Amino acid sequence: MFEQEREDRRGFMRALRQTRAAAFRNEIVPYFRYVFQSGFGLFVSAIFFAALIGYADLIKAVPEHWPTKLVGIAALTLAAIRAPLRAYFRPADAVFLLAMESRLLKEYIRPALTNAIVAAALRTVAIFALFAPIYARSAQTADIAASHPPALMGALFAVIAGCNVYGGWMERRLAARTWQRGLRLARWLLTATVVAALLLKPLMWAIPFMLISMAVVALAWRLPAGHALPWERLIEEEAATRRKWMAFLSWFVDVPSEASKPAMRRWIAWAGDLLPWRHRWSWHYLYAKVFLRGETFGAIWRWVLLSALVIIVSGSALADVILYVVSIVVIGLQLSELKRVRFVETAATLPVAPEGRLAAASAIARAAGVSAALLLGLVGILTVGLGAEHETLRLDYWLPSIAFGLLWCGWWMPRRIARYKDEDEW
Repeated sequence: MFEQEREDRRGFMRALRQTRAAAFRNEIVPYFRYVFQSGFGLFVSAIFFAALIGYADLIKAVPEHWPTKLVGIAALTLAAIRAPLRAYFRPADAVFLLAMESRLLKEYIRPALTNAIVAAALRTVAIFALFAPIYARSAQTADIAASHPPALMGALFAVIAGCNVYGGWMERRLAARTWQRGLRLARWLLTATVVAALLLKPLMWAIPFMLISMAVVALAWRLPAGHALPWERLIEEEAATRRKWMAFLSWFVDVPSEASKPAMRRWIAWAGDLLPWRHRWSWHYLYAKVFLRGETFGAIWRWVLLSALVIIVSGSALADVILYVVSIVVIGLQLSELKRVRFVETAATLPVAPEGRLAAASAIARAAGVSAALLLGLVGILTVGLGAEHETLRLDYWLPSIAFGLLWCGWWMPRRIARYKDEDEW
């Protein structure tokens, strides 16, 4: 009887997760036909085949001064430190499922954590499999690669990725945000250091260092107080994941919007205060603050940072320009999110004339887009030669590309935002 009851409980937990995962897929999958109809699929395919050709050329003859060490450490670290965990929790779960917390941990969270560990291990092994031919053929790493069996290295990187996912789960359980941030930063730094040690040092020293680092982090997790099941954290992460998917799909079709949580970002939020403190600049101020403290800006600045790093280390003028154009197109599409921002439910709630709303959104998008286009362009021009000594500055590539970026982010996308027609009148 008790065995039957236990099986029923497990079946309920398994069915609950499967039902919610299926509901999420059924919600977003129908929109993907609009994504492919827009030509985005062809665009991604072109980028994929161009990258595949470039990769094939690279492994045939790795340039002597190509930054193999830096690229390998960065790629494998970024692949390993990601620690996502989809629980599909909703705000009401903290009330209605609280009585089943212990069972949720065993029969709901544990399978989800196992799936996340497996996915992270496979992802990291795949990245290593792509990097291994470069690692073995580069003049900088060929000698050390000869003493590092690829199968063993893949297994070690899989272990590192799995431990990062488990570490992310332990960090979520911590009650204090300061401990969460501190231990997350320590995990990231130790992961990068361990990856560098495995790639560049003898395994007889690198493996013990990896084990010691894991033990240190495991002991650090025991110091602060934590929750058995971090309800609020998992609910926030699920809401953020849904917002990101909807934000991506909204580039191509109107989708239901999800409420976003503002971020502090004191390091940049002050920029909105530079606007004139006058009534006619009210919409500009509102859009500037919403943009700088919203998820759109977070996605853009991370994308700009990643693009800048790849441009610096690529070592190919043509690849730099292609990446620049792709980055600018993506930034422009992300900025189009400003046209869908809603401050209040009705116009009567906000004592500002609605006529200048989209013009202000267009102006903020223009300022952000032009800044990103110029910043990435300057990075590409000023860092020529860092990725490869033989690389030369190709202004015939860069000047037209920067002109395209300024037109795309400074004229075309702001023009589309200003002319946006919303079916819901203010």
